Amino acid sequence: MAKVPPPECFLMPVVYVGKLKEKVESFNKLPLSSKKGKLWDSTDDGDMEDVKKFIKDHYKIAQNYRCPYCQQKIEVEHNGSWDAEHIIPKDTHPQFMFEPRNLCVSCKDCNLIKLNKRVLKNQKRVTFPDAADDYLFCHPHYHSYFDHVNIIEEAGFYLPKTRHGVHLVEICGLLRFVLKYADCEWDDDQICLQVQSLGDELVSTKEPEARIAIMSMMKTLLDDGIRKATYAGIKARVERFAMSAG
Repeated sequence: MAKVPPPECFLMPVVYVGKLKEKVESFNKLPLSSKKGKLWDSTDDGDMEDVKKFIKDHYKIAQNYRCPYCQQKIEVEHNGSWDAEHIIPKDTHPQFMFEPRNLCVSCKDCNLIKLNKRVLKNQKRVTFPDAADDYLFCHPHYHSYFDHVNIIEEAGFYLPKTRHGVHLVEICGLLRFVLKYADCEWDDDQICLQVQSLGDELVSTKEPEARIAIMSMMKTLLDDGIRKATYAGIKARVERFAMSAG
């Protein structure tokens, strides 16, 4: 039977069993000088491949197929769609490589952007940090995500509520979603639909910062729509004048 996580844990940690447990314990008994982050990457189709698959299979279900950083849901069974994620990077702290509370799965974009960025307040920690305040950003096991970040879904905008939320947005590059939204070329019908959707979010949210952000986005869309309509009107008048003059 799986162990029950401590009350402060928001994600069920993986529990190794049988031969998998023996392999992990064998690694953990190695001297620190023999523990290298590259071991993880060199074990594809090797001795630890079954442990890695076990980790992925556990966390994609424990996380309900949702990335813990951007909250995108990827309901795909194939493990290649997910990256096994070391919350404290394995290259900087290889001693935590198989620590259950240092593991999760994430989308490939968040994993690539986060990479080896610093997440610990004390980068020199040797023993595993098991408290929320040990971390700079939202830790999937120790923080309740929406206590720290508010997502304006229609625009893909991640609005930090706390310092941990700010660092999460920075470390995992979550501004990439709103930048993609800003680069879109909307036609009149799309602008109307986007404004309507943002209006629905505006009505449902009670947080002042989120309401300000949504209203700012709505204003940008409306201004863009007015600009395009004005330009189209001027262009049509010029074309009509040119035809009448000809």
